[in-house]
Amino acid sequence: MAPTDSATATPRRTGPQTRVPFLLLLLGAAALVYRLVTGITDRGAGETGNGLVSWRPMSTAAGTASAAAMPVLYDFTAAWCPPCRRLDAEGWTDVAIAKRVNIEFIPVRVMDRQREDGKNTAAIDALQRKYRITSFPTLVAADGSGRELARMEGYAGNERLQEFLNEVRKKTR
Repeated sequence: MAPTDSATATPRRTGPQTRVPFLLLLLGAAALVYRLVTGITDRGAGETGNGLVSWRPMSTAAGTASAAAMPVLYDFTAAWCPPCRRLDAEGWTDVAIAKRVNIEFIPVRVMDRQREDGKNTAAIDALQRKYRITSFPTLVAADGSGRELARMEGYAGNERLQEFLNEVRKKTR
């Protein structure tokens, strides 16, 4: 028989008084699942970014570009940069743009880590100095020898991105 309250002679609850702990546990589990899913599908979190562009390693880009007679497209970006995230979300996930970049360029993502880690690797520092990178995002198209062909600072939408790609195409023909 259940314990009773002597004053009212009604059974006392022996479990939790409310469902709040269970609901909090459920919400916590849902938040964890959400975080895992967004972490896996995060557009720009890593060195390779995401989207539909097949980013290549920085170390082999110039050699590959020379051998293939194609320009390198450097995407100088940073994790903290809102316009960079917009470029990731709009530009690099656009099927037509990504296809064009993958066919016409050797795409290389250069992730700045100065703000997060207090420094960049020596290779990233050297590349940023070479191309005078002062803001993010900055796209630089260069030939296999490293000569700058064109640059676009900031992100002003996919139409401007297409214009930039057209400008590079004219210079490489």
